[in-house]
Amino acid sequence: MTNKAVGLGLFSLAQLVVAWLVWRWLAPNPEWNVVQQFWGHIGPGSFLVAMGVAVFFLHRRPRLLIRIEAWLAIVAGTAYVLADTFIMHPLWGVFDGAGRAEWEHVSIMSLIAMLGVSALVLLPRQGAQTLPSIQIVVAVAVVAFVFLAHDQPTMAGTMGHQATSLLLVVAAVFRVLGKLIEYGVALVLTGFVFFSSQMGLSNYVASSGFSPGAWITIWVAAGFISATVYMAFSPRDAGAGAEG
Repeated sequence: MTNKAVGLGLFSLAQLVVAWLVWRWLAPNPEWNVVQQFWGHIGPGSFLVAMGVAVFFLHRRPRLLIRIEAWLAIVAGTAYVLADTFIMHPLWGVFDGAGRAEWEHVSIMSLIAMLGVSALVLLPRQGAQTLPSIQIVVAVAVVAFVFLAHDQPTMAGTMGHQATSLLLVVAAVFRVLGKLIEYGVALVLTGFVFFSSQMGLSNYVASSGFSPGAWITIWVAAGFISATVYMAFSPRDAGAGAEG
């Protein structure tokens, strides 16, 4: 294992630890539903960041990138559905009284897993340099549509989910245009903003009187720092750094 790989792993782990510490600091003595929201947001948020990081490292290898994206979607979607069904709301509780929000969570993550399977099935039929966008666009469109009516108890939570939808749309546009680095950065930012919209943190924003807009902006800035560090770890493109 190279020093760069070790550094990359430590940086990723450090971000997870910091996210947990921030949550514990701002949401002391959390109730079970707040704990559920922590896991329910850090999981998908980490998935989005991982998708972006994969782009930074593999944008010159489209078939491998598609395969990694597909498996990330399958693992993330399946893990979320299983955890929500058997751990968060045992047994099968998500299908019996967990509420509309949980049904939406499970249906979205089921769709994500299915789209990953679709990408793997279609991969042998894609051209060598083709990077399909349909699975990404469908996922973004559905998430944005569902989030329009995804009720939140606080303004910070509402704005956080709206910002998540907006950033996902930005990412999808970059994907369609073939701007892969920009697409990857937008995914990383989305992961950070989505994590910040969970109940424990949004309740803090509401109770402290802090500006929801400023709160989201802080997390976008943190996401940009993360994306910049990840890109610094990624291989340099041929000709990068040469004077024009």
